[in-house]
Amino acid sequence: MRAFVAAVLLGLLTGCGSVASHLPATPSPTPSQSPTTSPSLAGQALNCRLPVIWGGKDGFKGGFLTFPDQVLTVDPTASLFYDRAFAKWLPAARAQVSPDGRRYAYAGEKSPSYAGGKLHVVDVATGVDTIVYSGSTTYSVVDFAAAGIYVTSAPAQDSATHGLWLQDPSGGQPKLISSEILDPAVGGGAAWGLHFNAADPSPGPGGVEGPLNEVLRFDLRTGASTPWFYRPGARVWILGFDAAGHPFVRVYAEANVTEPVELWLVQAQSQAIQLFGGGGSTPAQLGAVDSHGVWFDSFRASPNTVWLYAGGSLQKVATIDVVDVIDVFVAGGCIP
Repeated sequence: MRAFVAAVLLGLLTGCGSVASHLPATPSPTPSQSPTTSPSLAGQALNCRLPVIWGGKDGFKGGFLTFPDQVLTVDPTASLFYDRAFAKWLPAARAQVSPDGRRYAYAGEKSPSYAGGKLHVVDVATGVDTIVYSGSTTYSVVDFAAAGIYVTSAPAQDSATHGLWLQDPSGGQPKLISSEILDPAVGGGAAWGLHFNAADPSPGPGGVEGPLNEVLRFDLRTGASTPWFYRPGARVWILGFDAAGHPFVRVYAEANVTEPVELWLVQAQSQAIQLFGGGGSTPAQLGAVDSHGVWFDSFRASPNTVWLYAGGSLQKVATIDVVDVIDVFVAGGCIP
């Protein structure tokens, strides 16, 4: 889902001027949102530049949100992700970039189409684009990890992605890990996917794939799965992982995908802590993990909100309420 949205953003990205907009003072959080500090106090504790991209009336733009003053500055070179290793914007989502920032992967004929019968690896320093797989199977990139490039089958419209393979960045055929996994994610030395637990006494309609109410953990060597997190009567979605590889899971009622929403950090099998519960502007996507903590944004919500999970708590650090700034995405770690 995030890769699809990122592709749309890049397709609409336009040239931008070097202007800055001061953000208004941020209000205190409502009790239902339950962060431990107000946005203004949390943001004042930071001193860095956060790469972000956003939409506007004249197309999509990108730049930096600075802390603690909360100034939004346009960068005309902005793309989808800011690679700190090379101080350069890349036309790829965060998960497509190698851990050292030296390469990124994409599928298809043209970056960042995210789906196609070819897999490419691009050297950031030189720009050399190498096709490492070409065949009849259509893949999309899940994660560019130290072990290689994890890929899944490209989804049909309104359906989950199926299966997980490992592609050697130097070339060859992808190695199958699991054909059963749905909407795979990779983190913490394991793969993760969604599942319907039939014990649910009141499952929702669930769309094409059914009511996916459970997260499974998959062994990357054997493909064996273990139930890890279950929420009856709800829909679950894996947003990403903390620095230790624990998954963040977004939960929403099947009848209404916008609210109420919960955010959970799953620390072990059947052991999770709830970080958020409520509606309105909610932590919808995981944008980056850095020395400050884990950054989230509130895609398709008003006002645009940036969140930071650090020190065991989820905090609002900025509320962006600027005319013609919509759908703000965190596009990399905060730069000192």
